[in-house]
Amino acid sequence: MAGDTSHDSIPHGSTQHASTPSGEAALLARMLPHLSHGREVEVGPGDDAAVVHLPSARLVVTTDSLVEGHDFLLHATTARWVGHKAAVQNLADIAAMGAEPLALVVAISAPAHTPAALFEDLTIGLATRAETEGASIVGGDLGRADQLVLTVTAMGSLPDGQSAITRTGARAGDVLAIGSPRLGRSAAGLALVLGQRVLVRAPDGTHPTIMLRDIADPSAAELVRWHDAPDPDLSLGWTGGRSAHAMMDLSDGLVRDGGRLARASDVTLDLDRSALAPDVAQLAGLATELSADPWTWVLHGGEEHAMLATFSPGEAPEGFRPIGRILPAGPQGPEVLLDGAPIMGEGFDHFA
Repeated sequence: MAGDTSHDSIPHGSTQHASTPSGEAALLARMLPHLSHGREVEVGPGDDAAVVHLPSARLVVTTDSLVEGHDFLLHATTARWVGHKAAVQNLADIAAMGAEPLALVVAISAPAHTPAALFEDLTIGLATRAETEGASIVGGDLGRADQLVLTVTAMGSLPDGQSAITRTGARAGDVLAIGSPRLGRSAAGLALVLGQRVLVRAPDGTHPTIMLRDIADPSAAELVRWHDAPDPDLSLGWTGGRSAHAMMDLSDGLVRDGGRLARASDVTLDLDRSALAPDVAQLAGLATELSADPWTWVLHGGEEHAMLATFSPGEAPEGFRPIGRILPAGPQGPEVLLDGAPIMGEGFDHFA
């Protein structure tokens, strides 16, 4: 999925044209050849339901949706990246339980005039990212809607004898760690998109060009790409993350999601400003151009989908970096602090 991340100026009045599909059968004929199935799939797409052999008796299930106009803007991404992102956000929930991904079921609803190539590219993006984690797309549904909606149900498995890693196990004295070398990238990319600085074109579906308006920062195109198609190391969830006391994926921001973990475990999270300062520094140039605060991106930016976990001191596994500590809940109850001080603001909320 490598592409040209050009800083060309955004052309005004750009549009995309493609052929319209001739029906559901024609769409499926373009989509299904892009799917491959592991040995666990007994019956895949094409029947009334899929049949999948479970490697253990413990199934982990989650579901999530991406809605055009709310979760993505087609002029600022590509269909393959939308598919990639939909896979990541669901696989991350499976991984955060310490489970290994197994299979996905995908429902796509779209306006009647949607080009057939878009369905095909969504499928390629979904399948490519899922297969990276050893998961197969085993079925789904096609339907009509006023805007493009992609709903994914992901399934994973937990080995017998392996406890699910939930949000409830954090202990005072633990180290708080994140399974990502940098935070705030998706939020910075989103700021460019919402600031109408971005246009993405992929005429052949495979080599996207990111065009930026009035932006000089050399990292800007990669930040847009990370927002459109985040690529965290999800395998940390079912490898080193299985030694965590508590874990979740970072989807709505460090402060908001950290608050959820704090309340579930009845503890306080104290973030380390010095540990997060390098993340802020790498975003400072773009933040200056956009008159934004890079600390807001790092503390409150969502859609990173990295593993946020707590471990015994000195036992954070490779791939996780310490960013804070776990304290007993104080008089105010469970909360998230920065060097012992309260933090202003919140992360993403679908209904705020």
